[in-house]
Amino acid sequence: MDYDLILKRNRKSPILDVAANELIKLNYTQEAIKRILPHRDPLLLLDKLSAIDLTKGQETIIAERYIDPIDPIFKGHFPNHPVYPGCLQVEMAGQAGLALSHFMLGKTTEIDLKAIPSPVRATKVLGALFLEPIVPDQTVTILTKCLEFDGYLGKFLGQVMAQGKVTSVSIMEVFFLT
Repeated sequence: MDYDLILKRNRKSPILDVAANELIKLNYTQEAIKRILPHRDPLLLLDKLSAIDLTKGQETIIAERYIDPIDPIFKGHFPNHPVYPGCLQVEMAGQAGLALSHFMLGKTTEIDLKAIPSPVRATKVLGALFLEPIVPDQTVTILTKCLEFDGYLGKFLGQVMAQGKVTSVSIMEVFFLT
């Protein structure tokens, strides 16, 4: 798979039409997200899971995050011109990929009250492009699509978007310890 080509092809327009009628609408907030992701504050970087496409070969999820102006990251990351770090954009896309894997593995759109996070480890960032800055007081949309998944190893394409523009695109690999 040519990851550089995938990144270049997905740097300008969304990988998914966020208004598409075929999408299954979700309304999961952090309370539910914590049941399927091992992350917690301050590194839980998803506020909401809002839609999903579970069509075989097209599995994609849409998530959201509000970039709070009082986030302590802005004290040190270009304090006079605050910009949300690219590495955290990759992390947001990766967390959305983990949420997507929950739905793919369970063949469901539900998050059960007794759900527990799958043990995982990030293995690689196969590539990333940072295209536009994310500044405080924006809500970003995270689109993550499954590229490959065999139940143990997953590769995900992620986009972070702000104000209708792709701010970053990345491809990451995750190993599932189950």
